[in-house]
Amino acid sequence: MRLSGMAETDPVRAISTFVVGYALVDLLPMLLPETPVLVGLRVGDLADVLLVFLLVALYVRLGLQAQLWRSWGLRVLNALALVMMVQGHSIHLAANAIAGYSAGGDGDLAEVGGHTGAPGGLIYFLDEHWGHIELHLAFLIMAALFIARARPLQRGDASPPSPLTEKLGLLVATLAYGVLLAGDAVEGQTVPLMFPAAIVLCVWGLWPYLRRDLRPAGAVPISLQRRFFAASLGVTAASLLVYGLVMDGYPELTAL
Repeated sequence: MRLSGMAETDPVRAISTFVVGYALVDLLPMLLPETPVLVGLRVGDLADVLLVFLLVALYVRLGLQAQLWRSWGLRVLNALALVMMVQGHSIHLAANAIAGYSAGGDGDLAEVGGHTGAPGGLIYFLDEHWGHIELHLAFLIMAALFIARARPLQRGDASPPSPLTEKLGLLVATLAYGVLLAGDAVEGQTVPLMFPAAIVLCVWGLWPYLRRDLRPAGAVPISLQRRFFAASLGVTAASLLVYGLVMDGYPELTAL
């Protein structure tokens, strides 16, 4: 089975689809009504359970388009990162549900006393530390895989997209994904992980551009997906820096 030959779609469209899907996964659960389905379980929680599989599908589709599944070693690394993504998301959801049940259905960790939900307690640790760290670490591993191993397409992916609409679409997608990832880091309290990792991955991904001279040697042969993830993480680092300076720290967005 040749996974690397699948999902041969326009790279800019594939990246834009990925970002739109990521935004849907990220924002839809917060926009749904607070209607409880069970004690501690809301409509948004149920959507969150299903949307993580959409997120996995988006990464797989983009990875196939970038030929990121072309060898058994890459398939194993991709699979492990995606399993981490699902597990971290699941731990986060389970901890939230348990906290909501313990608090009588409002889902507020602060209202769950004792060792269960207080900062430093078990539920707080599982939700705000283990779950979010594992989830966001999976995002970073996937970005690193795209930066390190994504291949330019033969149809000219080694050069920037030429039509103005494609350039604008890629710019919007890059800014949107970078800002969304920064918001996730603030909300998930993973800024100490995300901020330095974003800087490292951005510099690594864009290094061929940063070090090349101006000799007429043609386009830098790196993939569009590599440029997208590296530039997006640069936006993430810049957004986190500005947010931290303006807010004098990193308070969660939902607490503002």
